[in-house]
Amino acid sequence: MARVLQITPHAVFPPTGGRRAFFFLREMAREHELFAILPQTGDSVKGMRMGYTFPQNVRLFSPLVTPPPKTIFNWLPRRLAMGLRYRWLRRSLQGPAQAVLLDNYHLIQQVLRQQHIDVVVIDHIYSLPLAACIRRLSPESTVVFHAHNVDSDLLTQLIRSASSDARRRDLDNERRMCLRLESSLARYADTFWACSDLDKRKLEEMNVGAVEGYAIPNGVDTTLLSMDSGEGKRLRKKLIFCGHMKFAPNVNGLKWFANEVWPLVLQREPSVRMMVIGLGGIPSELTKWQEDDRVEFRGEVESVIPHYHEASVAVVPLLEGSGVREKILEAMSLGNPVVSTTKGAEGMNYEAGRHLVIADRPVDFADAVCRLLKEAPFFENTRQAARRWVVEKYEWTSIGHEINRLVDCLARRGACSCGRSGT
Repeated sequence: MARVLQITPHAVFPPTGGRRAFFFLREMAREHELFAILPQTGDSVKGMRMGYTFPQNVRLFSPLVTPPPKTIFNWLPRRLAMGLRYRWLRRSLQGPAQAVLLDNYHLIQQVLRQQHIDVVVIDHIYSLPLAACIRRLSPESTVVFHAHNVDSDLLTQLIRSASSDARRRDLDNERRMCLRLESSLARYADTFWACSDLDKRKLEEMNVGAVEGYAIPNGVDTTLLSMDSGEGKRLRKKLIFCGHMKFAPNVNGLKWFANEVWPLVLQREPSVRMMVIGLGGIPSELTKWQEDDRVEFRGEVESVIPHYHEASVAVVPLLEGSGVREKILEAMSLGNPVVSTTKGAEGMNYEAGRHLVIADRPVDFADAVCRLLKEAPFFENTRQAARRWVVEKYEWTSIGHEINRLVDCLARRGACSCGRSGT
């Protein structure tokens, strides 16, 4: 049994936007002693939410409960204080100051001084500067960077679709910062976890072999996300999109679907309906679509299950992104055939036309949606094959076994016999 510290800069429970971090924590807690630093209180992770429970054997530390202590820097103006304290904690003049480090350093220090931690998992690129402090406080710990995306690549894609020069400049500055961090991972971490083989290869190439990583895909809980096997599902003629409405790739993809694909679908199937599920409200880019009484924005929901069960076909019209899309796996597990762009399904070892339908042109996307709604054998064969594939390849329990084998290996700091390709 290893002792693992997971540091995540966002809430992980209930598992909505932070679901990957939650499932990694849950699976590691099955076999290891877990400590977690999260911006959540103990009360916020109690009970069952969306069918999930937070593992009770995780020792939780939160800056909301134990805020950073007062220091000499607090006598200075806030902006100056943040910059100076950040540089002091990192023992480096490099910046800009990252709130993740400033908010959580005292908790990291507390855990690492009181416990012998074998493996420290750092979630997300903006938390990576924590690694310098972790290595100083606990040089014997193995540091893992958990790359949920190749962020510099994602930002490059978003720059192309930015609506203004000012927005492009902001994104480019952020991209440069991410690129500096991602191309020097060996300075921060002993290894990294990526969402797909593609992301793993990109990060290794950026580091010219200085650090090696593991590909560990996203997954789903197929027991909880049970398949809707109702015969009338196709006849409901209702589409569903599920995704965070503050995430630019989701908004850009939906804008493309609304403007380019939706009118073509209506020409062929005038009675079709659309529902959009996701935290963040209705983006300004889609306010005109809100006027269409065939489109319903349902916002954040307690559970996606009844909404997928209500729908016929799931659409994933993404034009940007990286990693493995959990929304595709959820839809497949729940019995909804999926139409996706190539980018939307990137990182998955699918068989196009069998597990899901891939379409990148508006006319092809609309044709695929309408064919699924019209042809019962195609609809049933696609969703049955997708469900079997997800159960076999993307069940979290199976992925969890691989995660825990890697944790055991990293805790020993020995040669890992399970290889670096992930599951």
